[in-house]
Amino acid sequence: MNLNDLYKKVSAIPIGDFPPSALSGLLHGYISVYSIVRVSPWLEDVYGSQWDIHERIREIAGELADLIQDPSVTLEDRVGYVADLMETYLTYSDMDFLDIALDAAYGIISPERNGEIVLPCRTPEMCRLLCSCYYFTGEEECAKLAKDIIMEWENCVKKATRDLEQLNVWKWLQAEEFSENIIEEKRQEMQLGDMNLVGNNLLAGLKIEELDLRCVSSCFDVLATKEYINLK
Repeated sequence: MNLNDLYKKVSAIPIGDFPPSALSGLLHGYISVYSIVRVSPWLEDVYGSQWDIHERIREIAGELADLIQDPSVTLEDRVGYVADLMETYLTYSDMDFLDIALDAAYGIISPERNGEIVLPCRTPEMCRLLCSCYYFTGEEECAKLAKDIIMEWENCVKKATRDLEQLNVWKWLQAEEFSENIIEEKRQEMQLGDMNLVGNNLLAGLKIEELDLRCVSSCFDVLATKEYINLK
């Protein structure tokens, strides 16, 4: 399995055909491909123009914006969609999407709208949400809480990674890297090495089936991220 072949497969599927559970992997895959082409413009011959990739990211953002405003979506899923939509803005700068995401984010972490921040969950998606809130608003409490979640991961959960599903470990490593990039730079080489290792393990256990688009998007995310890591 290689990125080029999978990229062609993924790009031929309309965004609307992917289930909500596949959108995060799909988004992160395209963000990585966009970064690859930006760093190495000659690879547009392989992956298409930055504009084409940009448009796919915009389409995913539209799906995420709809999901965020769907009252039937569970809280934990909503946290993930909000985190992803705010992360989208770093590549596709649409203020309408950002306004939707920030309003939803503070509806989750400050439901009383009184400035007090509460966390209904302590997931990797919540960590990314808090990091983005800090990035866009400068609110130090968001940065502190994001660091607390990462510290819990590093001190407790990370030690038990053999007992976790590899996809879950992958999400934690993505959150850890995002936190380091947004809040503080540290241990980047070690972090990317961990992602490469877990990515290899994750790919070994994933089997792409024609109808399993969540699995397809996860593989796309891992392969694109690994490719970008190897270019850095």
